[in-house]
Amino acid sequence: MTIPRNPRLPNPTGAGEGDFAREWWASRWISVIESRGLASRLNQGLRYARARRVLQIEIEPGGLEALVQGSRYEPYRVRMRIKKFTERQWEKALDALASKALFAAKLLVGEMPQNIEEAFEAEGLSLFPQGPRDLTTTCSCPHEAHPCKHIAAVHFALAGQLDQDPFLLFRLRGRPREHVLRALRAIRAAGATGQPVPSSKAGPLSEEMDRFWDAGKGLDSAQVMVGPPAVSASLLKRLGVPAFWKPHPEIRGAMERLYAKVTERSMALAYGGEGTSSTRSRRSRKR
Repeated sequence: MTIPRNPRLPNPTGAGEGDFAREWWASRWISVIESRGLASRLNQGLRYARARRVLQIEIEPGGLEALVQGSRYEPYRVRMRIKKFTERQWEKALDALASKALFAAKLLVGEMPQNIEEAFEAEGLSLFPQGPRDLTTTCSCPHEAHPCKHIAAVHFALAGQLDQDPFLLFRLRGRPREHVLRALRAIRAAGATGQPVPSSKAGPLSEEMDRFWDAGKGLDSAQVMVGPPAVSASLLKRLGVPAFWKPHPEIRGAMERLYAKVTERSMALAYGGEGTSSTRSRRSRKR
């Protein structure tokens, strides 16, 4: 994943590093370098980040490379290497995440659960770097100080990118967003049916027409449970506001209220009631 030269990084006007770390997970990343007691270089790096001297960031599983414009004509090259989880570690982490309905629901709509670190810690892992063995950095500048202000600037610029896409944390640990979401869906689906989800890909549609409407054996043991969603308006949050509704800023709130009504009515139909107590009270007032 390449963030191009002169990326549209946050353009803060405040005084704290929180301007580059509005979300908790980005703030947590900044705390990694703050914990090393490098206040002076962090302040210099923050000034570099605010001046948009981080020209380019290329994020790949296991690390990143960045270009930072220093005092010389040629920008300096910063490299960060983060220890990737092994296949087995990822299996354990994904099982732990999928076992928590709220974690899975939030991740599947692009949100980072507040206490997601607990799932990793339960498996002896950490989503965020924990020390020099977990995170190594280099810079092509001649400065003897390490980490230098260019590395610090990249940390802040990365925090700005994490604000926009928390799944970059998973990418740095070795798994891109789409791989994590696909695995979570498969594990959740397997848990619902009690059977493993086949890993083989379906054939061309033209070859599947005779069996297209077959339910398949997997549905025999499927359990249907009706209840309020763990994350409200999850589909809207996942797909975003439709383009044709952009001139109407209130559509999201209206849709969320509509979804709440649908949920209320579905619960009433599923369990033979007439809705929630609030619905019944409104009906009694109308009478």
